[in-house]
Amino acid sequence: MRTAVRLLASGGRPPAVKTLKVDLGRRSYEIHVGQGLVDSASEYVTGTPSSVAVIADEAVDERYGDRLSRSLSSVGEVHRILVPSTETAKSWSQAGEILSRLAELKVRRNDVIVTFGGGVASDLGGFAASVYQRGVSLIHIPTTLLGQVDAAIGGKTGVNLPAGKNLAGTFYQPSAVLCDVSVLKSLPSRQLRSGMAEVVKYGFCYDSGILDVVHNQTQAIESSEPSVMEDLVGRCADIKARVVAQDETDNSARIILNYGHTFGHALEAAGEYELWLHGEAISLGMMFAANLARVMGLLDEEGVEVHRRTLDRVGLPVQGQFDPKEVVGAWLIDKKFQDTQRWVLLQGLQNPVVRSDVTTTHIEEALPAVQLSSPMRGTP
Repeated sequence: MRTAVRLLASGGRPPAVKTLKVDLGRRSYEIHVGQGLVDSASEYVTGTPSSVAVIADEAVDERYGDRLSRSLSSVGEVHRILVPSTETAKSWSQAGEILSRLAELKVRRNDVIVTFGGGVASDLGGFAASVYQRGVSLIHIPTTLLGQVDAAIGGKTGVNLPAGKNLAGTFYQPSAVLCDVSVLKSLPSRQLRSGMAEVVKYGFCYDSGILDVVHNQTQAIESSEPSVMEDLVGRCADIKARVVAQDETDNSARIILNYGHTFGHALEAAGEYELWLHGEAISLGMMFAANLARVMGLLDEEGVEVHRRTLDRVGLPVQGQFDPKEVVGAWLIDKKFQDTQRWVLLQGLQNPVVRSDVTTTHIEEALPAVQLSSPMRGTP
C-alpha cells in the first residue's frame, strides 16, 4: 500500500495516520485512515471558510456531533443539518430540505460542507454540495465501515428513485476523506457485518490477502480492533483510490467495483430499501454472481465455495427470500445497462471480467442457489 504517515497532536502520544492519494490531477485529494480524526477534523479544512455545514446522520450526531463541532469551530461557525440514517432518506424531498436549509443558513461558495455518517449522509451531502451554488467544498467523514471502504471514496453522489437505487446523482469529488476507525466500535453489529460485504468484495476481485485477514482475524473484526480495522480499511481504500484514478466516471475499470451490485441493488429496490441493508443485499448479489459465473463455466465450484465460506464467516446471508420477477425487473434499469445488461463476473478469484452475454437460461440456472423459502438470515 502506498501510504504517507502523518502525526496529529491529540493529547499524549499522537497516533499515526495513513494517507492515500486519489490521483485525479487538479481534483486529487487524500484519504486519511487512523484514530482520532473526528477530533482533528479542522486540520484538514483548506481555504478561508466563514462557516461549516455538517450534514450528519441523526444517530451519529447524537454520539459524536459535539466532538466534531468543537474541532470545526476553530474554522468558522458550525451548522448541523441532521438526516435519518435509513436508505429511504435518500429521496428528492430530503435532498430538497438540505438545499433549502443551506440557503437559510446563508452558506456561501467559499464555505465547507462536511458529511458525517454512513453512505446515506455522504451520498445526500455530496449531492447537495455538488449542486448548491454550483459546487461547494466537501469533506467526507464516514463513520461506518461501508462508508470508509467504499461510499465516501470516489465522488459518487446519489438519490434514490422509486424505480431504483442511485438513479439520480453526480460525480463530485471531496477535498478529503477522514476515516476514523475508532468510531467503528460503536457500530451496531448488523451494520458492521453489512460493511464487511464491501471489504470481501475487494478480496474476491483484487486482493486475496484481504480474504486471509477476514478468515484469520474474525474475532478482532467483530470487536473492531483498531489495528486490524486500520489494515482492512487502508487496503480497501487504496484499491478504490487506484481504480477511481483510472476511471473516475465508471466507464471501464471502475465497473468492477460493482461486483454483486446489479443483483444487490435490485434486491434493495424490490424490498423498498427497508428489508435489506446494503451489505446484506450485496452479499446475496455476490453469491448470485459466483453461481452465474459457475453456470457459464468461468468459476469453479471451489471459487463458489470460497464466496460461501467467507460471507458466512462474517455473518452475511448466502441465501434469501425474494421474488425473482421483481428483482429482474429492477435490474433492467440498472446504471450499467447499455443495450443489454453488463455483468461483473469472476473468471477465477481476483480475475474480474465484464460480460454482456448472460442469457435468461444462465440466470434461471443460477437463481435457485441463492433462493430460500424459510426466513432469511441477517434481517431483524
